[in-house]
Amino acid sequence: MTAFESRTFRQSRWRFDFPHDPEISLDIRRWITGAGSLTQRLISASGTFRVQLLSQQPMPPLADEWRRLGMRWQRPVVTREVILLCDDEPVVFAHTVARPERMRQDWPFLRGLGHRSLGSALFIDPQVARTPFEFARLAPHHPLMQRAFQALPALPRERPLLARRSVFRRAQGAMLVTEIFLPSLARLRPPHQVQFG
Repeated sequence: MTAFESRTFRQSRWRFDFPHDPEISLDIRRWITGAGSLTQRLISASGTFRVQLLSQQPMPPLADEWRRLGMRWQRPVVTREVILLCDDEPVVFAHTVARPERMRQDWPFLRGLGHRSLGSALFIDPQVARTPFEFARLAPHHPLMQRAFQALPALPRERPLLARRSVFRRAQGAMLVTEIFLPSLARLRPPHQVQFG
């Protein structure tokens, strides 16, 4: 890891406690800290919801990602990136990495998921367990923010964005899902209840 990369990750450190900041509205806190299926909550809060698949391919994980997946060394992982849109406005950039050696056994649905949401498969499977959320403010020069900017050129680049991540486990498989919450989310009111998740 270069000195620049090291500085980037220190500034965007992941923590299990949510940032205490009076500028973060109660609605945004509810969106980011809410348990269950984010997909179902977004569907409940909007008129139309869709998933835009950006890519799904083997890629080298970030240094903190392969360690979080419990891998002993860095090697390519299955990487899926999507944008979640409510009423045609992008509200979440999602980045998923999964250990490749257990894909067919533990995540067989992922290959054919396409433009469907990951949550639609994860939250109906009783064998899937989720670790507690980690939270971070991702600086504009963070690698995941750079990917979000590439997909969304109009996204403001002046301030860091709030993000969360957690590991989903099924049998021996591990999948790390990171969600970056985009400014357009502020116009949606989080629902108090959803159908499942």
